[in-house]
Amino acid sequence: MSNMIIKNQLRSISLPSRSHPSTSEIEEALNKVKAINTTTTCSSQSILMSLAGLEELYNCTEAFLKMGSTQRAMSSDGSEFMEEMLDGSLRLMDICSVSRDLMVETHEHVLGVQSFVRRKKVAGGGGYQLDVAVSGYVGFRKNMRKEAKKLLGSLKNIDGRSTSSSLVNNGQHDEHIAAVIDAMRRVVSVSVLVLKSFLEFLSGRQSNIKSKLASVLKKKKDHNDETKNELESLDSAICCSRDDLQEKLEEVEMSIDGFEKNLEGLFRRLIRTRASLLNIISH
Repeated sequence: MSNMIIKNQLRSISLPSRSHPSTSEIEEALNKVKAINTTTTCSSQSILMSLAGLEELYNCTEAFLKMGSTQRAMSSDGSEFMEEMLDGSLRLMDICSVSRDLMVETHEHVLGVQSFVRRKKVAGGGGYQLDVAVSGYVGFRKNMRKEAKKLLGSLKNIDGRSTSSSLVNNGQHDEHIAAVIDAMRRVVSVSVLVLKSFLEFLSGRQSNIKSKLASVLKKKKDHNDETKNELESLDSAICCSRDDLQEKLEEVEMSIDGFEKNLEGLFRRLIRTRASLLNIISH
């Protein structure tokens, strides 16, 4: 699915806003991302749409943070909330950066295996070189799963942070300040949700429920195949039969290319958001 198609689909998904008027645009972007996660299956396409939605969300967030009223509200809440936001932004940047690097390395491995598969089909032979390339991918895939699980653990440290703030502790009840704090925390929460789906896609954990069903219906091979994402299908093709290896490699390449581009875009927007937060503190 092209980025243009994904962006068009994002524009068609919206839920009614219910927040303070100053947070209406950010609320709409939040609702779009939530709608993708609640109305679509957890596939590579839905994750790509969610990542594209996060880019749009952080564009709105950057504009939101540049508003004078937002800056005054965040400054007046003191250091506790700002520290929470800065810590969360840094953690999200690190996770996004590592995820992007994983996609770059995956792309390299997939292209390497593809090259030897094509050579073998055209010229014959080259089986040893293909075996070496496949072995390298299998080793990397194993490390990818481990890294994805580590990053999932890091996400847990971001999500579920204290919902209290100095605003509440001081007994203040400014509607606008409360709306700003709520909007920013929900941006972080939705970011965690999307990145969690992506990392589960890499580790294969998003298929836990489906795999239980597949184990009950294990005699139905077609059903079992439908529960696998592109990476898992490639794993099966490499380990069990290489008859359709080229097809599986092409499917993975398409997904990885999209992930790589969207994660790069998201990382840049996270950098800008952190810069905006630091700018609020410095004034």
